[in-house]
Amino acid sequence: MSEAKKWYAYPGQEQDVVVSTHIYLSRNLEGYPFVRRMRSAEQREVMETVLSAIENDRLPLAGLFSFWPFREMDKTSAVSFVERGLVTPEYIARREERGLLLTQDESLSIVLNGEDHLQIHTSRPGLDLEGAYDSADRLERILSKELTFSFDETFGYLTQNPADLGTGMHASLLLHLPALAGNGAVPRVASSLSRLGIDLRESMEAQGRASIYRLTNRVSLGISEQEALFNLRSMAMQVITQERAARKALCRQIDAEDKAFRSRALVSSARLLSLNECMELLSNVRLGVSQGFYSFPGYETIAQWMAEVQPATLSLSVDQKEGETLDQLRAYYLRNCLEKGKA
Repeated sequence: MSEAKKWYAYPGQEQDVVVSTHIYLSRNLEGYPFVRRMRSAEQREVMETVLSAIENDRLPLAGLFSFWPFREMDKTSAVSFVERGLVTPEYIARREERGLLLTQDESLSIVLNGEDHLQIHTSRPGLDLEGAYDSADRLERILSKELTFSFDETFGYLTQNPADLGTGMHASLLLHLPALAGNGAVPRVASSLSRLGIDLRESMEAQGRASIYRLTNRVSLGISEQEALFNLRSMAMQVITQERAARKALCRQIDAEDKAFRSRALVSSARLLSLNECMELLSNVRLGVSQGFYSFPGYETIAQWMAEVQPATLSLSVDQKEGETLDQLRAYYLRNCLEKGKA
């Protein structure tokens, strides 16, 4: 796998339940139509304008980002960016005049010509809304010295989707909720949160009953970024409390402990692992770690495995012999990681 340590390979706060924190800032350049109404030449001009700002020696950004033009990318490489949560499947469906600016640890990125001209995205392990927002806001402020963003005194930042008007910010948390999912409480919790402008739904990372959910603020108009972050954090802490209580009840049962140990044993010995089965097993292992059943692997190690066993990402980083399937490679990769961890 890649030698560079990624953002998700570090510990974070409340990490037994909160897998990661994400902040998205949507911005559009003044003087250009929204992306859906732009011609290819205008999209190219927007991309070149942003790249020029990033490379400007007057700004403290030179050398910070690598640029990935999607029009020059093969499908497997493009899908890998989707698997790592850096772009959406819809974004790579049409790759002309689209590109991604990305730091080496992948904690900070800028998506060009997606739903808006640019979207700043910051990621942090665990619960770190303030840190993630500060990073995104700092980058936006630096770019605004060279770029003029579309802004209205009444509506705030102007975005293609009216739901994003105002701050142009979306904050989200990836939550691991195996106990609430197991006892059927997630729909009730999601319904209560929805009335408060907070969305809770299964994440793309939820293959094979991995019990990964995304908690997101839905309101961006009429409130400040700080209010939105405060509201999301407050609701997140309530969900965290409920999940921990449900885990305590669940793990009094010997079959829950048995499942955690069986899952870890299967991960360490399997010769074939489909993605769905792998994600479910790792979810069980993660729950086992939270209950103190074993000390290895840790949360950050599991997060790294969940990212690196995805099909396209795995095929790009592991040598595949003729006739060898991804299910074989996935099983071998995890066995090897566990063996190294014991050493």
